[in-house]
Amino acid sequence: MGRYYWDKKDTVEDCTKLSIFKLKEFGLLTGFHGTGLTWTRKLSGHTNSVGIVVNVLDEPHIKLNYTITDREDNKTDYDYKVALTTTQCNFSGKRYWFICPLVRNGVPCGRRVGTLFLSSGGKYFGCRHCYDLSYESRNECRLGRFGQLGYVLKAERQVQELREKVKRWTYRGRPTRKVRRINAITKRMGSYASMDWERLLL
Repeated sequence: MGRYYWDKKDTVEDCTKLSIFKLKEFGLLTGFHGTGLTWTRKLSGHTNSVGIVVNVLDEPHIKLNYTITDREDNKTDYDYKVALTTTQCNFSGKRYWFICPLVRNGVPCGRRVGTLFLSSGGKYFGCRHCYDLSYESRNECRLGRFGQLGYVLKAERQVQELREKVKRWTYRGRPTRKVRRINAITKRMGSYASMDWERLLL
């Protein structure tokens, strides 16, 4: 049986993410631009928005501003810059990258990355290495589709164990973290349940 990573790491799929490729697609990596982007969180269904000012004319950077509301409905505003850098493309032109702004153990990260993430419980956008994020695909067994059947059986036990630990299902009208985890596992189980297992086992 392969290894499972579900309980060990959050995944990039569950985070709010900001992609340099999307900024390019929207035509924001030329000159000076201001815009706003909106996301819907996968687990909770909540909508998040962030204001973005892109400046590639003088000391290239983006400026982010957004508000985070905690479980007690306390709001905190964030307004900071993320530096940009470039590399030359093989066939002329240049490619932009973010410089991760996070600091871990007193040491600035400074990684050159194409995507920044705002993890659950996080305050600032940063790279997946700083947030120690995994991918959903790594939560699957590494034995292919037969291993995925094993995942379903394991997931059923996880859901049952989580249900027994749940003390409250909502807090101020929002699902608690354990409930969001249950919903995510259940949704993933549903996608495996739709497979033609009889055909696969022949």
